[in-house]
Amino acid sequence: MKPNYYFSIFLFFLAFALNTQMNAQGIYTARGYWEESNKETYRIIKQKSNTGIALTADETSYLQDFETYLSNYYQRLSEDEKAFYSKMKEQWDRELMGPEQRIIVEEEFEWRGRDYATNILYGAYYGASLVGIAEISSAAVVGIPLLTGGLWALGPVMVPKKYENINRSVIRASNTGKFLGLIYGGSLALMIGGGQDYTDQLALGLSTLGSIALGEVGFKLQKNRNFSEGHIELVRHYGIIGPWIGAAALITAESENSNLYGAALLAGGVGGILVANKVSKKYDYTKGDIDNVSAMTLAATGIGFAIAAETLNDDASGAAVLIPVAGTVIGTILAQKAVKGVYLNKRQGSTIALSTGGAALVGLGMAAIFEAESAAVWIGVPSVLALATQQILFNKYKKENLAGNLLSKINKDKPYKFTMKVTPENYFVNQRMAVPSGIIGINSNVSNPLVNLKLAF
Repeated sequence: MKPNYYFSIFLFFLAFALNTQMNAQGIYTARGYWEESNKETYRIIKQKSNTGIALTADETSYLQDFETYLSNYYQRLSEDEKAFYSKMKEQWDRELMGPEQRIIVEEEFEWRGRDYATNILYGAYYGASLVGIAEISSAAVVGIPLLTGGLWALGPVMVPKKYENINRSVIRASNTGKFLGLIYGGSLALMIGGGQDYTDQLALGLSTLGSIALGEVGFKLQKNRNFSEGHIELVRHYGIIGPWIGAAALITAESENSNLYGAALLAGGVGGILVANKVSKKYDYTKGDIDNVSAMTLAATGIGFAIAAETLNDDASGAAVLIPVAGTVIGTILAQKAVKGVYLNKRQGSTIALSTGGAALVGLGMAAIFEAESAAVWIGVPSVLALATQQILFNKYKKENLAGNLLSKINKDKPYKFTMKVTPENYFVNQRMAVPSGIIGINSNVSNPLVNLKLAF
């Protein structure tokens, strides 16, 4: 061989070795580490762990192994790459979240009009309870509720440290506690006092104490543990239907013991909260999911009441209440099962709730126009229209969300992004397109595609 030939071979292997070394050094990059630490599976499991949701054995093992992998990855980064990661992380995070989520994250908490109204109303009720208990009859009857309503509205000013670093979910949890506290405090008073003369005053006092206490518990738990919004809404849902089911059991038995009714209401409420916490650990519902569950439960319960009203015309038995109770239970169970994997967002859930209520009002209007005389019609028509509206909207959103989830699963943790767009209108466009002259070939017909598939790397 000629010397030049040997020299060329030497240069080739030298270049190959240098290129291999450069590629080996470039495997561990700042962008690569960020992408690995933001993989969807890891983020979901990490979020569940941070919010206190119990992980399965497989999830725990995955989390430990993946965090070890991330730690090793970061250690292999060069100092320049580590510095570059620190510089770019915030920008990349915003890129991941997208415009809509970015607004939510960066939005500073502010008190809304409904927050003022809610605080003032609860405070006014506490003051009115004091007036009722003390049997005040002077000008203080008006002054005390106004005073306490104002004090509750001044809470963020009087105790500013308490309200530091809160978000919307903390306020929702606090209001949920206040509302349930009213019910449970009144139930406790009924259980203790029964039909005694002092029961009304006891109910005012204990409902106030219960509302204040559970409001604080909800506030602190949510601030410290940061449960999902779906968890809060599920506690509210079960916290309301629990007392209803407990009282219905005594109505069925045709009991006249007021103390037992109080105990049933209280036990149902506590049981409802426990069930809600257990259900939330098994599946992470969104707020939109629970809005849909509540809408379907109310509609199903209404249908149950309509059937019971018709039944009572023939048999005025306490057992008839089991029909609306069955509607409540079946509606809740079926709705919870239906929303799994759909992940309704807030807009979808609130739209379903609003539209369901609107349909019920339309039903009431129809009953009034036709001058219905039967209680079954007054209750049944609004309930049926509400349920039909709820089902139509839910199935519409379900199709939309599952179609999006399918593409998400295809693209999950892949180095590419697959998108699909269906354009059936192009069929009619293609029928009207003329074939250009001079084009010869197998595919000489020019047409617009009915389905656009795009694969981006």
